[in-house]
Amino acid sequence: MEHQTEYDILKLVENQGRCYVSSDCMPGMLLATCLKYRPSLPRDQLLAWMRQILQELEKFHRCRGNPCYQYVNPYSMVVGDDGKIHLLDLSSAGQQDLRKKLQRRSIRESFLMPDNQHCQRMSLADDIYGIGRTFQYMLAAVEAVPPIKGNTKRKLQKIIFRCLCQTPGQETGGRSKKQYHSVHEISEQFPKDRQEHKKTKKVIVAAAAALALLAVIAAGKRTFFSQETISDGAETENAGARERISAPEKDRDREDSLKFDMAMLYFLELEDYGESRRLFREMAGSDLLAADYEKLSACMEDADHMEESQIKSLLAGMQERIPDRSDYRYCLSILRGYSLLGKGSANEEIIRLGTKLFSLQDWTESDSDHEKEKEVRWMLAGAFETAEDPEQAVEQYGSILELEEDEGIREQIYSRLTALHGEMGDTASAWELCRQGLKELPDSRLLRIQYIRMQCANPETDRQICAQTIQEFLQEIPEIAEEPEFIKLKEEYEIKVEGEEVWVGK
Repeated sequence: MEHQTEYDILKLVENQGRCYVSSDCMPGMLLATCLKYRPSLPRDQLLAWMRQILQELEKFHRCRGNPCYQYVNPYSMVVGDDGKIHLLDLSSAGQQDLRKKLQRRSIRESFLMPDNQHCQRMSLADDIYGIGRTFQYMLAAVEAVPPIKGNTKRKLQKIIFRCLCQTPGQETGGRSKKQYHSVHEISEQFPKDRQEHKKTKKVIVAAAAALALLAVIAAGKRTFFSQETISDGAETENAGARERISAPEKDRDREDSLKFDMAMLYFLELEDYGESRRLFREMAGSDLLAADYEKLSACMEDADHMEESQIKSLLAGMQERIPDRSDYRYCLSILRGYSLLGKGSANEEIIRLGTKLFSLQDWTESDSDHEKEKEVRWMLAGAFETAEDPEQAVEQYGSILELEEDEGIREQIYSRLTALHGEMGDTASAWELCRQGLKELPDSRLLRIQYIRMQCANPETDRQICAQTIQEFLQEIPEIAEEPEFIKLKEEYEIKVEGEEVWVGK
């Protein structure tokens, strides 16, 4: 590793549930420096570092006296020569220059809670807030290869949002969904290591497959022995013989069916497209649909595996070969394939398949967490928006809002619904939705800026009222002034802010 320096780090040792801390010296780089010189980073490496940050802080918090670290940010962490994250020993005499650097205004404002800018408080809430800001920094500083997306991205967004909602003094009381009460809680919600996750899932699926296979074998044996007991005439004996001869074929069919079901389980439920591809490949020689699914799994694993025209042709062929059009699995898997295509290039098919999927009611009963329903509705909402059908898009977003609990995602939905009602000319509903969103999410900068924009865009709204709203919002959340969207608003409507005074020019 280049530009390594010797750093005093905290050596955290666990023993029988207790944790003990000592100091050690290790060559390495500050995490912030490491990210600066690495514009891209393997996805698994980035997630591993995040996971290690949580592990180190969790151990530190379990040391005698349950101390708090206070300076949780990329400048207080070292990527050691072992490639792992370590916390700096900020009490070391050799680290005083670094400690002074951590107290610079730019770092304080970026990683400390707004009411603790001068480090006057050491609390668990501040450490958790720092975790959220550090994760934000890491995701913004480097490009993950391959990109972080899907469920992993949603989990990280939810963790960051909750970390930034911490309220000092409340982390030890109640069980508020907005409040983390320990770093361990964050670790439990953090996306699992891919290999560990895959291994666990494989064990579960393998166990299910073994049970199913035993059932197949047992059923075959029952058929065989039941035929052995039949001896009423030559015709019955011949029929029994034919049944015994065809039994191996039936068992093979059952095994193939089981393997196909397993592959679909990996594809739809576990989203382990590498494993689904392997299983489909084993059947591809004798099953054209399995061969298609092997190619689709490869595309889901790597979106650049095929050209868009090839993916379209593949999906069209798959729809012709579907054996059971009432089986939601075929509809959902093909719909997921269309999501790989560029925006607008598959609107018609997404809308058709999504609508058909909701006419098949059986799958919703097993979708207890509504993840599949939300996935389909998101695709439909995007397709309707691109097809310039805002009313249908609003209907889909409204349904997602009823199902979604994640506050960060709810914020995005309120924003889209507000904008869509504005596009339809339904300003009353747009205002109502924006107010409803702000009431539910009072810390939302996105909705506050959207509210300001609607006021400024309305020629009938007195400019003094616009100025009062801006003044009020800036007093409540000063960070709004630094948001790029607010800076654009200032230029567009000639907004001037001097101290607590605000003027809106046009």
